[in-house]
Amino acid sequence: MALFKVRPSRGSWAFFVLITVAAITRRQWSRHEQQVIRRDGPAAESARALATCLFGANTAWLLREDFEPNPDPTIQVKVSAATQKDLWAARVGSWLRAQAAGALSHEWPSRCVAPLDELDQRLPAASQRSQTLTQTLQNVRRALQGPAPGRVPFARPGEDPADRQTELIRVVDDGSGAALPAQLASLFSDVRDLSLGTRDRWSPFPLRQEQFPMPPPAEVPRWRDVPAGHEQAVLASPTVYFYRSLVDGRTHRVDFDRRSLSDTEVGSAVAWREAPRGGVLRASTEQGGAVIPMEPTTRVIALPDEPGVTRRGEAFDWQAAASPDGLAWMTRTQGTVRLRALRFDEPGRWSDAVTLGAPESQMGAVVAPEALDAARWRVTLLRPRAVDVAVEQHVVAVTPGGLTVTPGPRREPVVFASVQGMLTCGAEGVRYVALLGARGVAVLRVEGEQLRAAQAAVAATWGAEPTLRCDAGRALLLADPPTMGAAALVVTFPVGRDPAVEMVPPLPYDRGGARLREVLLVDDGLVAVAAHATALRAWRRPLQATRWEPGGYVGSLAPGIDTMREVRSLRGVSQGRTLAVWVEGDAVTRRTVVVTGEAAEGSGAQATRVVETRAPFRVLMMSEDSGRSFAGR
Repeated sequence: MALFKVRPSRGSWAFFVLITVAAITRRQWSRHEQQVIRRDGPAAESARALATCLFGANTAWLLREDFEPNPDPTIQVKVSAATQKDLWAARVGSWLRAQAAGALSHEWPSRCVAPLDELDQRLPAASQRSQTLTQTLQNVRRALQGPAPGRVPFARPGEDPADRQTELIRVVDDGSGAALPAQLASLFSDVRDLSLGTRDRWSPFPLRQEQFPMPPPAEVPRWRDVPAGHEQAVLASPTVYFYRSLVDGRTHRVDFDRRSLSDTEVGSAVAWREAPRGGVLRASTEQGGAVIPMEPTTRVIALPDEPGVTRRGEAFDWQAAASPDGLAWMTRTQGTVRLRALRFDEPGRWSDAVTLGAPESQMGAVVAPEALDAARWRVTLLRPRAVDVAVEQHVVAVTPGGLTVTPGPRREPVVFASVQGMLTCGAEGVRYVALLGARGVAVLRVEGEQLRAAQAAVAATWGAEPTLRCDAGRALLLADPPTMGAAALVVTFPVGRDPAVEMVPPLPYDRGGARLREVLLVDDGLVAVAAHATALRAWRRPLQATRWEPGGYVGSLAPGIDTMREVRSLRGVSQGRTLAVWVEGDAVTRRTVVVTGEAAEGSGAQATRVVETRAPFRVLMMSEDSGRSFAGR
């Protein structure tokens, strides 16, 4: 019987050796992965705890993993680490900008310093870390500790909660890489990228319950663009705006609030883009000038053909006043003041013009309806003299035969030399006149026969077109252009006391100096709307307060990682506790594209260039609670 020896071939020996090496390698790699996870897992868990403390239930969508767009849904490719960090920074920034506008309660965000310290202990030793990671931890700790209240249930002496919130808003709105959203995104990205195992097992879902309840979620106002067909829009009141339609070429009136919107066609007139006076908008038609009363019914009333009123390019000053029964129209051309009137039941019959005061000598005038007689109008004239301003009043009555003028008594002159400019404003039956000079300002309040004056020595530059706003007891003078550092002066006329003149303090932080601002009067103080680096915010200054405090969050100026909104103009109107702001600007999108057919010098890399596109936007935002919250309209 023959015996056979089985001798493995060289190929068989090589196969068994490879199998053995693969098994050993697989075992050693599994042990290495377990060691890596045991080493980096605590740090990842602390990072998730920090995110849970900061964002609460929003952690899941803020720190989710993103994938490259692919038409095939079965193929998913995660974005690069740099892109993921930018996406996290954009989402975290949007969330924090809205959250910072609410009240800082429940020790948020200072309570999150504890999980941050725990993360600091579980990360590699300081000598083994990168300098960037160490600096990021310091920046985040400083931002969380600075603006938040202390652990004690009461404020420390000299500590103002508004100051802490202002500091949080500052670090959140900062558009540079030192902003808190960018620092947090960098920290979470560094922890996730400690190892491949940690990155593969990164989960945004919290692994630890919150120790404190989260602050109530802040209302995020929706920015809905005004339709592109609304041209030459005029914001007439906090709930009304007029526009000319590109579809039919006619003027429409829009009445709006948070819940409803009503569009009514007015006529063929085009409203001038200037603030209404006395409840009347100045307009133009193909035939000449016109006015649009806002109450009691909206209609287009043609103005009589008068020099300086209907001719284009001729400068004149005008005032209007509306009562339940009729309308008064007053013009001042080359120092001559003329007044006309009509009844709303006869809108086409203007009375003959009457000249008030000495012709060619008047510096300005205001008209208001009499308190107890809707058919009588009181006109206050101002005439400059050598060292003062003469003030006289006339009462004009509407009679079947025309206008009857009754000269009133002369008022005490206002000692104010060298008047360089004059502004007027009206609220209900009260009229204000602001006199601007090289060394001071005088504000006159006219209510019926009563005349009160307040003066202040103010060395300020008011610009080409300053603004005067008013309500029943206050007047606000704002310089032009309305930048963060522009001069603003408020004059209060309390009942039974002397008037008070006060310069409005600047906003808490004004780096850049060119950000637009609109200051408005509300029943409980002042409201300023400012465009910061990445957000449009409101600031409130309550009555009897000396500083600004954070108000409502109006909207984001950084809606995407490659898109910024540039604000060109911002106009506002207020009445009582309601206010509205009209924002216009451009949305600028910058993206990097590859230049085909070219290569970078000295390397094989493809050349790239930045492509910028601009799209105009117009947004109308309103608030019904004195600027504490806003809604898009």
